[in-house]
Amino acid sequence: MITIIGAGPAGSYLAYLLAKKGKDVALIEEHSKIGNPVQCTGIVTGSIEKFVKLKNSVVANKLNKVIITSKNNKTDAKVDEIVLFRDKFDQYISDLAKNQGVKILTTHKFMDIKNKNTIRVKDKKNNKIKTIKSDSIIGADGPSSSVARYISKNQKSRFYIGMQAKVKLKANQNEFETYFGNSFPNFFGWAVPESQDTVRLGLASLTNTKHYFYDFLKKRTGKTKILKWESGIIPIYNPKKIIQRNNIYLIGDAAAQVKATTGGGIIPSFKAANTLCDSIINKKNYNKEFQKQSGKELLLHLRIRSILNNFSDKNYDHLLKLMNQKKVKKTLEKYDRDTPIQLILNLLMKEPRFLLFAKKFKGFF
Repeated sequence: MITIIGAGPAGSYLAYLLAKKGKDVALIEEHSKIGNPVQCTGIVTGSIEKFVKLKNSVVANKLNKVIITSKNNKTDAKVDEIVLFRDKFDQYISDLAKNQGVKILTTHKFMDIKNKNTIRVKDKKNNKIKTIKSDSIIGADGPSSSVARYISKNQKSRFYIGMQAKVKLKANQNEFETYFGNSFPNFFGWAVPESQDTVRLGLASLTNTKHYFYDFLKKRTGKTKILKWESGIIPIYNPKKIIQRNNIYLIGDAAAQVKATTGGGIIPSFKAANTLCDSIINKKNYNKEFQKQSGKELLLHLRIRSILNNFSDKNYDHLLKLMNQKKVKKTLEKYDRDTPIQLILNLLMKEPRFLLFAKKFKGFF
């Protein structure tokens, strides 16, 4: 028996992969309905379909252009992006797992690990405590993972605080916007259209998020009607984080497997799920296998984020000026952000002046 705590995309997709390999899998979910509450913008690159074929019902919108804005400059690039209905997407991935024979227990809250082969959960419907014996225990229980505390008790995690509002706003349905500079410190802001008159507007920062967000909201929308609030924390990747101890593992946000440049975690967690599935089936060291297969990419995202965190408005203006060149735009169109090593190498070949920004690297923040 393999028990996975958390039926978000990372946990459900891993459960699906393990069940396909013939493993007996139980998926534990605290909430009564998978996919709620929504705490994510839900935008992914088209490479998501290398892992799962999306149903039309989980796709809110498709985008072919990004508009990038700094204080005094602006550029754009062609993209292949998909805006998901996150609740429907989460339910779809859990259905894939269920159809492979995975047992899903909703309204069951993880309590603790009694020993390396036994966990306790509470059935929230009747408040009864159950014990589940498992050969492997996997924490896919989000950025505030309880399972992570059993693996890495002395490792502190760092987070961005994200705030997002779904608002009534006219928009070009096929374009999304990103905003950089001192008004969006240590990260960026975004306006992602869900339809022609509904936009997901948000930003994230390390501190004072509410101040920056309400300022952004006021400037961008005025008195636009807010339809729904969707906020949450975004873990910052830590290359030293322990993600396996004996038969206990971490995946997804619980393992901080998130791109530090964008905050995106769905595709990194799907890559990690394939790695972890193989590690369990073939008795490999997941810590080492993950570093070999995904660690370099996430470390590159972290290095880029560390550089960007030291940018001034003037630096961003200059960056966008370089990005506005035809040769650079063609490269940006060819590679997406889920293949960062190829993207960066090819950008440097086309425009070596990008290397000048490396002097802004002052170590990880």
